Order: sequence, then C-alpha cells, then structure tokens
Amino acid sequence: MHRPYRMISFTFLSVFIADQLTKWWIFERVLRAKGEAIGLGEWLMLFRPLSATIESYGDFKAIEVTSFFNLVTVWNTGISFGVFQDAGDIMPYILYAFGAVAGVALLYMASRAKTCMEGLAYTLIAAGAIGNVWDRIRFKAVADFLDFHFAGYHWPAFNVADASITLGAGLLIVYIVFLDKEEKDGIS
Repeated sequence: MHRPYRMISFTFLSVFIADQLTKWWIFERVLRAKGEAIGLGEWLMLFRPLSATIESYGDFKAIEVTSFFNLVTVWNTGISFGVFQDAGDIMPYILYAFGAVAGVALLYMASRAKTCMEGLAYTLIAAGAIGNVWDRIRFKAVADFLDFHFAGYHWPAFNVADASITLGAGLLIVYIVFLDKEEKDGIS
C-alpha cells in the first residue's frame, strides 16, 4: 500500500498557504480601493465576522485583466457557486462542520491511497475544502476573486481552494475511470 505522507503534507500545506496568500494579496494589495491595507497576520486572524470585514476594510474595486478575465471581490456565504447563500443563520455552522469533516476524511483517504495519483487527488480536494473552511470560520463567507467570462456570461467567481478541489476531483475521476479500472482488469 502506498502511503506518501511527505507528498500529502507538502501538497496540503502548499495549496493551503497559496490559497490564503493569494486571497490576502488580491484583496488587500490589488483590489483595495481605499483605506489602509491590512497585513497578512491580521488577515489570518480568526473569528472576524463578515460585516466587520466589509465595513472595516473599506471598498474594493474590480479590475479588468483581459477581455475574458477580471479580478473581483465576492463574499460567498453559500457553498459552491453561491448555492444556499440565503439558507439562514444555521447554514454557516453546517458548512464549517461538513467542510472540516470532509477535509479530515479526505486526508485519511489520501494516506490509504494505492497510488500517488489517488493520494494527490484526495489531498488537493482536502486542502481546498480546509482552505474554504478557514475563510468561513474567520469571515462567515469564502473570499472569491477570479472571474472568467465570455459573451456576457460569467462563470461564478472562485479562488485557489476552489481550483484545487476541481483539479483534485478531475484527477480522481481520471484515476477511477481509467487507471483503477486497468488495475482491476489486470487482477481478473
């Protein structure tokens, strides 16, 4: 059985740190319209409510980078693509618990993976889930800033954690459909 603990730790920490650093840098150094930018330490401070975040830290601007890509400020209080944004006061707590349990379970699955690819897939999903839970605990919302669009249609804004979840899910699908099938066929 393949147990790549170093790969799991390195990948998890790399994605988590990249997610938090990009959120801080984009929101505080690039998109801040007025007011004093906060430091990384203050950004990472726990238990700051979303209302205080928006009111205390001034206005943010949107920046058109290309004809199909913008940097924006979106506070997602729901789950992926804004689903359940208006689900009531209990929803943030349900999302904290679900994200944390899912992240830990996925890290356990990564430690039990048969191959590096399978372990990497679980780790990428876990790192993204935990990165977004970290935002939910601090802001009661997830900080999204990448906005791709075409012909007036916008893909929902996302962040590095979301991209990690998507990449991990894609790797897992490829593994299950193509590679794991070959292993099972070889055993038959």
